[in-house]
Amino acid sequence: MQVFHSVKWGVLLKEGKEQEEGILATLQNLRCLEEEIRGKKFFGGEAIGLADLALGWLAFYLDIFEEVVGLKLVDQETFPSLVAWMREFASAPVVHGSWPDRDELAGKLVSMREASLGRETRN
Repeated sequence: MQVFHSVKWGVLLKEGKEQEEGILATLQNLRCLEEEIRGKKFFGGEAIGLADLALGWLAFYLDIFEEVVGLKLVDQETFPSLVAWMREFASAPVVHGSWPDRDELAGKLVSMREASLGRETRN
């Protein structure tokens, strides 16, 4: 599944038609994840597994991506199971303290977006 690729490149680093295509691909992938996680605490069941670790970036980075781009991809109404999983994963003791600094990450994503779009980074 190309969830990371779609979100990062097709949505974060593009504008116009290319971004719209990235959004559509991302939403399609997120719908697949919603179906897969429905009725489960984690992708493998009751404990964090390999799929959770591979997709865990969504629990922290996605909110920052949405903020940088100025759009909302995942909400409680459309993706209730995915939102519940993101909260559960992010609050797990083994994961909770391992996220990078939010402001620093947001700044890096803004810089990447601005550079990709051929703009100067705002300071």
